[in-house]
Amino acid sequence: MLVITIPIAIVAVLIAVVFLTPRVVEYVETVDIEGSSEQVYDAVRHQRHLMEWSAWPPETGSKCQIEGDDGRVGAQTVFLDKTGKRFGYQEVTALDEGRNVSFKLESKGPPHRPTLSFHLIPIGPEKTRVVLAFRNDITPPFHVLLRLFGIVRWTRDMHLKDLDGLKRFIERSENYRGQRLTAAA
Repeated sequence: MLVITIPIAIVAVLIAVVFLTPRVVEYVETVDIEGSSEQVYDAVRHQRHLMEWSAWPPETGSKCQIEGDDGRVGAQTVFLDKTGKRFGYQEVTALDEGRNVSFKLESKGPPHRPTLSFHLIPIGPEKTRVVLAFRNDITPPFHVLLRLFGIVRWTRDMHLKDLDGLKRFIERSENYRGQRLTAAA
């Protein structure tokens, strides 16, 4: 009887874990940057600039290429593996001049729907609060596995590195002070 009860208990626990573990990963991170909201907006919406400060390419070893009209809705940063094969992309889905840039992300792997927004709040003439909002709806049972293997924490850590990179990108050079960034800059 004990031999039958233990496997049933294990299955019951696994089922409970799948049903009780949140399927949505959602968080908000904030950083204040010495730069105008327009400068920050341009650094985020132009994929060419974003790839200069983003932590993702160096941390993952992936290469990136831009498709579409950079700086506009529909522009994509395509992620390529070391052999040059496409494995995902990040697409600009919404722009609100000087206030917000939103993205959706698509990649191989478990079924999920990640979205990312950068909300920009001017807190002075040359200072901007950046609020990064991330949401990912993950299909069961992958939501448990992504947490178990540390992917959820790793993703959040990458977003923190992104905010640090964006801050350094805007604040590092006097060339950007007082002027807008452009795709050709």
